[in-house]
Formats: sequence, structure tokens, C-alpha cells
Amino acid sequence: MLRPLFLFCLLSLISSTVQAQMGVISKAASTTPLERTTLAIQDFEVTPQLPVWNFTGPVTYENGYSSASNAAPTNSPIGINGSRAWGTTSNSGGLTLEFSNVDIPAGYDSVRVNFKLAAMNLINTGGGPDNLDYVLVEISTNGGANYYSRMRIRGATTDNSYWPYSASGVAKVYYQPQTEALFQPTTSDLQDARGYSTCEIVFPGSVSQVRVRITARSSSSTDTWLIDNLAIIGEKTVTSEVGASEFKASGSLGVNGCQVQLLARGVGESFVMTGPGGYVFSSVFRTAGSYSVSGLDVKEPGTYTLTVCSGSASATYTTVVEGSACSVGQ
Repeated sequence: MLRPLFLFCLLSLISSTVQAQMGVISKAASTTPLERTTLAIQDFEVTPQLPVWNFTGPVTYENGYSSASNAAPTNSPIGINGSRAWGTTSNSGGLTLEFSNVDIPAGYDSVRVNFKLAAMNLINTGGGPDNLDYVLVEISTNGGANYYSRMRIRGATTDNSYWPYSASGVAKVYYQPQTEALFQPTTSDLQDARGYSTCEIVFPGSVSQVRVRITARSSSSTDTWLIDNLAIIGEKTVTSEVGASEFKASGSLGVNGCQVQLLARGVGESFVMTGPGGYVFSSVFRTAGSYSVSGLDVKEPGTYTLTVCSGSASATYTTVVEGSACSVGQ
């Protein structure tokens, strides 16, 4: 049970190293990865995922998988994992859904609006959206009083195109400037690499509200846009204090002391000491806190390393054990 954390601490070199000569050292700090919170989501299911991002507009639902022989792409999920999605086919005027205003709590570093997009022909091989077909994303940061077009995804410039949710293309923009960014494949047919299946708009954490309006336009029965899992997500970094206030040897090696201890005091969840001759000593606690740890049976002089870990944060320190090793029989 302790081995993964133990190995993580041995390999962690993500923070600064502090040198000490048999004395007191300063505490270090590191940060964990981003903490993400879903503020609202619309997955278009009969029982929607919470917290629900409500919307208005004449939605059409599609679900299951495309035909194994008479579709483009074949045998592909119509909604994520075959679930239900919003589909638009043969709507030359465009079908618009307006999603409710989401208040953004203070404290986030950034806010992201994203969704998954597939382009298909559900009734025949080939085909799919072309240059006339698009998905337009408009955003508002004043409760819907004013919208501006920020992102448009079109079918291929040359002819029809199609792609699954697993396509690797990413359409991503910052919320400013208030101009439209266009994302469009340049070649026809299957677009595994240039199919824009992930669409995202990034806002600063200073925004207090976000509202979104999406229009999907399809010119014929062989052109289908599928949208699923529209979400708005808040992100922030969480600082985790971890480190040592002391790391030193209890004395010097010699005839009168063939073994010494490594004395450490710090804040963390695990403490790993390594040194000459393959020396390893570790102490792992159930929860992070302030602890004193003694590394036993230190018999070789040289530089020893202490790595303190808590979650994904770590700090590394060194100290020198002075003197000389005892010979056999001493």
C-alpha cells in the first residue's frame, strides 16, 4: 500500500534543493495540479447530469451508434459512449439553443466552456457537413444583454467531411477579442486529425457570469452535427505547503560513533532519506502534518537527501554526514 507513494517521493525533483551542513534548513513550498469544478453541464440525457445547465430552444435528440455499413463514419457513437446528444440535420436556417446564465463564484484562476462535437452522415456513406454547414458559438458576459460570435466550426473547404468524437482536432480560443475565429478542415471525407471534436473557450477567473448561445446549421439530410457534454468548468491552483525545517546528522562518524542518525522535522505526508551505499529510510503517515523523523543506522559519510511529499507536492533537501566509516571489527 505504501510503495506507490514511496516511489513517487524517490523520483520527485520538482522543487528546489536546499543545502545544509549539519544544521537547520529552511522550509520549501510547492503546488498541486489544478483543481477543477464543474459549475454547470448539459449532457442532453433523459436524466441529466448535475449541476444541470438549462437551455431553451427547439432541440432534436439523437442517440446510439451510426450504422455499421451505411453511415459516415460507420459504427460511431452518436452521443458520447452511445448516449443521447443534440443533433441537427436538414436545418438550413440553423437551430439555436440558448443556455442559461451561469454565475461564476470568486476565487477561480480561469473558467472554461467546452463541448464535444461530431460531424456525420447518418443515412449514407460519404457526405457529411461541407463549407455551408457550421456550428456557431456566441458568448455573453453580461447576462445575455449582448452576445458576440467567438467561434465557428465549418465542414471542409473543398467538399463534404465527417469525423467522430474521437477525432484529434481542437478548436480553442480565449474569450477576447470579440471577433469570430474560424476552424475548418481543408480536405474532404474522414477527418481523424483535423476533425474539431473538442471545442473550448477560455475565460479569466475575473468574469462574474457567462452565458452561451450555440447555432448548428445543416444544409441537407446527409449533413449532421452532433453536440454532447457542454460544460462550464472553474479552475484554480491549490498551494500545498510541504517541506522541512530541519535535516541534520546527530553527530560525526568515527571510532567513538560507528552509527549516527539523520534527524528531520517538517510538514508532509511521507519522508524519504537516501544516501551513500544504497541507504534508504522512509516514514509514511496516513495524513499530512508536522512530524519529526529519525533515519537510523547511518554508517557511511557523505551527502544524504531528504524528500518530503504531500499529495503531488514535494521538497528536497541535503545534509552532509562527516567523519569516516568504521572498519570491520571496530
